[in-house]
Amino acid sequence: MGCCEVTYGEEMEKEIINYLKTLNISEETRRKLLQEIKEDIKKNPKNNNPKNVREMEKTVNYYKNYISLKLKTPVELNNLKEKEIKIETKKNDNNNNNNIINKKEEVLVNNKEQPNLFSNNTNNNNNNNINNSINTEIKEANNNNIKKEEIKENQNHDILNKEEEKEKILKEEKSEIKKDENEIKDIKQVNEVNEVIKEEIKEEQPNWRELLKDNNNFSQDVPFDFKSIYNKLQKAAETPERLNPFYTLTAINDFTKIFKEISSALSMGFSDITDKCGKMRRKFEEYPNAKDIQDLLRTEMSLNIHRLNKDNNKKLGHGDDEYKDYVSACRTFLRLLWFLEYLTDIFENVLKDDGTGAIKTILGNSYDKVLAPHHTFVVKNAVKFALMFSSAGNVAKNVKIIFGFNEYNDEAKQVIQNTVNFMKTIWNGGNDFYVKNNLLDLE
Repeated sequence: MGCCEVTYGEEMEKEIINYLKTLNISEETRRKLLQEIKEDIKKNPKNNNPKNVREMEKTVNYYKNYISLKLKTPVELNNLKEKEIKIETKKNDNNNNNNIINKKEEVLVNNKEQPNLFSNNTNNNNNNNINNSINTEIKEANNNNIKKEEIKENQNHDILNKEEEKEKILKEEKSEIKKDENEIKDIKQVNEVNEVIKEEIKEEQPNWRELLKDNNNFSQDVPFDFKSIYNKLQKAAETPERLNPFYTLTAINDFTKIFKEISSALSMGFSDITDKCGKMRRKFEEYPNAKDIQDLLRTEMSLNIHRLNKDNNKKLGHGDDEYKDYVSACRTFLRLLWFLEYLTDIFENVLKDDGTGAIKTILGNSYDKVLAPHHTFVVKNAVKFALMFSSAGNVAKNVKIIFGFNEYNDEAKQVIQNTVNFMKTIWNGGNDFYVKNNLLDLE
């Protein structure tokens, strides 16, 4: 072979490359396939260098088929495999039938060629036996085919049943989803109705600002009414982190009337509480956008006037401006919380008593514990003087005066306990604000 002659191996490679170019595949896929073929050729010496055109074409066709199989999807390969299995099965069935027929023909030929050693009857019997045997084999083959068809039919039936079961489950799931959607729709409708009712109730109820402005609601001339106080405490305790100004302040204000019921001297000692309730009421007129007590306190903090007490205004830079005589709501409400804590301690001690203890002893002990640390020497002595000359009687007597129970029994104790719980909730709501904002030291 001369130096410029082309080998069949080179021609074969060109043929494969040209075939790859005709396919609608990416350059990367084309490159990978060519590389795989080259590696396969190296592993198989037969395909390495064909000796003639026929061998070359045979090798090229082999690799064309190889490429086709490589490019087929898994689904196509699976379908192809199934077709091959079906064709092979059919061939086997045909071969079995041909073998049976050939056997029958062979037996008949052999029988025909044998010499007539027996009588005609014997030959006929032999022929009948052979025919019966062959017929049996054919029958068995047919039965096998029938069984295959039955198995196939059963499989199809199972698939159909599974599909029906799946469809049934899907239908049930859709039904459940629809049911859930209807329930959600019903809940939404109920919520919408509730919102409408709330708005209607809200419109019907008097605005707390209007109630706060009404002096009759804070009059000391109105007789003490524990049920009214109980209801106000309960409502105020519903939102401790956003204390309602009207319910909170009227409840504290009305509690001062207790001391008028117990002793006129004590009533005078706590007259400054009603004054502080009045100051808080006016603050809500000054700040009409304040939504609740804590919101009012936050407003003062944003203006940096929350520590003003009239005596320290000049020192804090407000000696000549609009706040020169200002007393902050933060300072005022803190003192009302002290009073609420004092009342709570009194009622807790009442619950510990059997009814025979002196009420002025309980009042004095609670004062020493809660209020005395905050009061000046003059105020402390005034309160002690008032308690000394008080003829308030025992706990049972005052339970009847304050709570309206003729007997100091379990029912009376439960009402007192509820009152304590309401007051603690309100106090905690207010006190938490002062703790978080470091305002407990307001002078």
